Amino acid sequence: MKTHTYAPVCGPAGSDSDEDRQSPHWSLSTYKRHANLDLLAVGGPAPAADDWQQAAAAAAAPPHPPQHACARFWAQTPRRWRQALCGGLLSVTLLCLLAALASGWGAGAPQPAARQQQCRLQHEGSPWEAHCQALRNVCLDQGQIILYDQLYQQLGGRKAGALPQLEVSTSKIYEYPWRASQAGDDDSADDDASSAADVVGSSSGSSSGRRLRYKLYEPLKNRRLEAPPLRPATSQEGTEYLQYPEFSTCTVPLLVFPSWRGNFFHTYKDLSALLYSLLRRTPWRQHAKLVVVTPEGIALTGAEAALLPPLSGLSVQSMADASARLAQGYRPELDAAQPRASYEGGQRRCFERMYVCGANFLAGRGLSAEEEAALSADQRTAAVARQVPVEPYAYGQAVALHMQQQRQQQARRQRQDGAPDAITLQALVGEAAGAPPLAAVVPGQPRARTAGRLRIMLMKRGDEGRQISNAAELLQRCNSWRYVPPGGGPAVGAECSEIELPDLEAGVAAAREADVFIGVHGANLANGWMLRPGASVIEILPYQFEDGRGATVFSTTNGKDATSQVLWWLAVLCDPAASTPGPLEAAGEGLPDWWPRDRNTRVPWAVLEAALRQAVAVGGDARQYQREYYATGRFRWHFGAAGVISQGERHCPAPPADR
Repeated sequence: MKTHTYAPVCGPAGSDSDEDRQSPHWSLSTYKRHANLDLLAVGGPAPAADDWQQAAAAAAAPPHPPQHACARFWAQTPRRWRQALCGGLLSVTLLCLLAALASGWGAGAPQPAARQQQCRLQHEGSPWEAHCQALRNVCLDQGQIILYDQLYQQLGGRKAGALPQLEVSTSKIYEYPWRASQAGDDDSADDDASSAADVVGSSSGSSSGRRLRYKLYEPLKNRRLEAPPLRPATSQEGTEYLQYPEFSTCTVPLLVFPSWRGNFFHTYKDLSALLYSLLRRTPWRQHAKLVVVTPEGIALTGAEAALLPPLSGLSVQSMADASARLAQGYRPELDAAQPRASYEGGQRRCFERMYVCGANFLAGRGLSAEEEAALSADQRTAAVARQVPVEPYAYGQAVALHMQQQRQQQARRQRQDGAPDAITLQALVGEAAGAPPLAAVVPGQPRARTAGRLRIMLMKRGDEGRQISNAAELLQRCNSWRYVPPGGGPAVGAECSEIELPDLEAGVAAAREADVFIGVHGANLANGWMLRPGASVIEILPYQFEDGRGATVFSTTNGKDATSQVLWWLAVLCDPAASTPGPLEAAGEGLPDWWPRDRNTRVPWAVLEAALRQAVAVGGDARQYQREYYATGRFRWHFGAAGVISQGERHCPAPPADR
């Protein structure tokens, strides 16, 4: 059996060999390294290391317990003095050993962590208090919220208080992203009678008629997003930071619940743009961290991952990722990941305050930048607490500006670690240009053309439904179009093309070049709010969809947006002769109520020409458009197979048989 030799505390002269210092009680490394360790202890030369190695070693090293004064004295005393003192100070040495032993016991207990950064944020009276539910002293752990308030503890004979009920609107709906193959894929699954086929929308919110095959179980298409579970803190938490929480006062999580999370339009209008309106009026928005409550812990959709990060300098995470259990001993100060996971820098799990925004935001028309600037700070806060301003255009301009800056940095190969978020960047550019505080349109920025040669882009959808049937004919007529405004002036022409917008980056690039977007009603038209000031969108409504659910949501939303500088025109088909069925209607599948939305439309050139002439006449003036066209209904045309039927009417004329 191997034995250990314990050297005396005060050894004879010349007995300071490596063997004498070998002890299982204080040896932390292999035998050959003890000489170097002892040299470090008495102030001798250290092993060579570069600055990076030293910094890495210091960062990786565990915190050392404080060294007792007697131990420091003994280590710093020359060897011959120690030998001389041994005989006369044995009793003092024993006392030092006892004190060191007591110090060791203390070092074994959890050491108090360094005091974390403290922030004073003004939460009382904040619009977030009105639109969301505030929780105090909470930790996030593995998808659940842990409450540390004493109210929820059972103390003595007192019963624990009832847990708060988190409100989540019933409209927080999603389609389950089944792991299944699409029809037509090369897949070996048996296509027998037990396989049930169901048609669901694609991940982009389209209704392309893609077929997914399921066996045995009928798939549930629509599901409700649920609130994360709540529970009181316990005495048996699974990690130290939950046992002894330090609640961050500098990071404020905002738990948000998307609706129709795979749909670009709903993520844009009903979530991102409203968060933008709130955040740009929040004094502590640099401390806000967006946490997306995704169903059953799955990842963010492409729309969420593209539209939400520009709003914050902190990383946007799913609830599952933001609550993942951290390793024992995790030190957030050492986490240098960018973008930062918290205001302090690293991952945080415990917070002094958190907002749960599960209810639909109460939204309404906002004020212009000039009107809002005339209000006091308290008046602005009260107005936003009543209803969140609808500002998809201002948000779109901020996103476009942010993405343009990112592209420039990538082209120059610059780091993007310190790049400001979209709201900060928009404010800085506006301030430099002398714009009013909260202005979305910066003076002097490039405007869309309404004279000369217009850039006109026809949107082509990526699925089979809602297509412009005669797109090739329209492009030919459009490129040869020449218009001389009444009363003289330079002639107007056009450069026309057909485009597809598969992602946000493509949408921004097209919007910053186009003067006019033309497309059938659908989520991709949300890219129109990223157009330059004075640009136009011509939206086409398929046959019999005029009174369908959400048919006029784009034009009405744009009309409520006090920041909007885009002119939204509407062309409604009233003639079945210019319509063909969409894929579900042709197959006799799906819900008949939605068939009209997905029909394909043949658009006469005369309809587009009428809208283009009006856009040229207005000259990109959004106020004139609102006053003379939107308010009077003249932004809307009804058309048939032969051309324009009427302008300014609310509905298609009744068919001859019904008159």
